[in-house]
Amino acid sequence: MIDSFDAKLLAALQQDNQQTGAQLAGKVGLSSAACLRRAQRLRDEGVIAADVSVVAPEKVGRGLTMIVLVELEREQADLIDAFKAEMTAAPEVMQCWYVTGRADFVVTLTVRDMADYQAFTTRFFDNPNVRGFETLVAMDRVKFGAALPIAAD
Repeated sequence: MIDSFDAKLLAALQQDNQQTGAQLAGKVGLSSAACLRRAQRLRDEGVIAADVSVVAPEKVGRGLTMIVLVELEREQADLIDAFKAEMTAAPEVMQCWYVTGRADFVVTLTVRDMADYQAFTTRFFDNPNVRGFETLVAMDRVKFGAALPIAAD
């Protein structure tokens, strides 16, 4: 159960998980030690799933972001699992969502250039269970994040 202190702590950590206990205490209204204990409990309980650094793709030569809508030929559990495994293993894939609607998967990936993307698409052409795919090229990253709005129960 998330109380109001946990909600404040999670909001602060989603903005910057490198804050000191003292910084968190000022935002949450608890002692530094209490904030750090709560943060560790939230990690242990799996509420905080990961502590990561967000890297600017253009700073590491990954200037293009593609959103690819993938339609499968057959939606058999083993074939879906195989596609999920292939996308999970691909380092270019930043996100992969199994969705309802016309597309079966929405894949977000980052590449250096169009040649890099073209090489990636061979995975779709070589997969007999991929009926087709549509690529959307991101022109501008208007908003990007993983922070969730948190409310106390």
